[in-house]
Amino acid sequence: MATITFLGTGHGGGAPGRFQTSILLHTEGARILLDAGEPCTYSLLSRGFALDDLDAVWITHAHCDHTAGLPMLLQASKLRRRSRALPLGLPAHLVEPLRAWLRASLLPVEHLRFPLEIFTWKAGEPVEFQGASVLPRHTSHLDRYQDELQDKSLEAFSFDIRVEGKRIVYTGDIGGAKDLEPLLAEPVDLLICELAHLSLAELLAVLATAKVGTLCLTHIVEREGLDRAAIRLQCSEKLDQVDSVYLPDDGEQIEL
Repeated sequence: MATITFLGTGHGGGAPGRFQTSILLHTEGARILLDAGEPCTYSLLSRGFALDDLDAVWITHAHCDHTAGLPMLLQASKLRRRSRALPLGLPAHLVEPLRAWLRASLLPVEHLRFPLEIFTWKAGEPVEFQGASVLPRHTSHLDRYQDELQDKSLEAFSFDIRVEGKRIVYTGDIGGAKDLEPLLAEPVDLLICELAHLSLAELLAVLATAKVGTLCLTHIVEREGLDRAAIRLQCSEKLDQVDSVYLPDDGEQIEL
């Protein structure tokens, strides 16, 4: 049975009492970290999780609320004498900046003492990994940065994961409601959706005709008149076709 542990559910502006985005997917065949917002290392260790047991890390995009815990995770894995390889999935444009970041942190890849197997995502090309299949899908989250920074290589992804007969969709960060439409074209057993870059009204409209078993809302930015209690109420009133709706706190766990 697959298990999801929400290590960090906060948004990019910083939310008191919440860590940054990081999720542990535990299946029969693998333990995969989805994004590495800080302090993911603390969150794992405080739950008795041995870093050597981590099978892979999959990063959706480069923003620091999804990546800032990665160097510490690698440093702690080195100091705790990890020996087996760690596959690390990244957007292609992030590979060389990460290598430079690690060198600047006195943690060059060649000195980690364990193989860091970096691979890159390509939208629409599935990756098979220890009984799980992940299809990365492009989101428009970074599209405006392509123009601002004059760099067309910048990409952000959602993950469409198939494991143990279940379909899990993790949106990462999206650019708007339209990014959800291809993700919801098929039934979804678990949808982990951020609520910082689209309004609740937009989300409810997209979900009105979708087939979703369990909805988990993270990355929530509470605005005037729309706190977590109000979000729960609106979801309960307008999403009759969704079996369960959660606004998970850090450390909460659900099973599929």
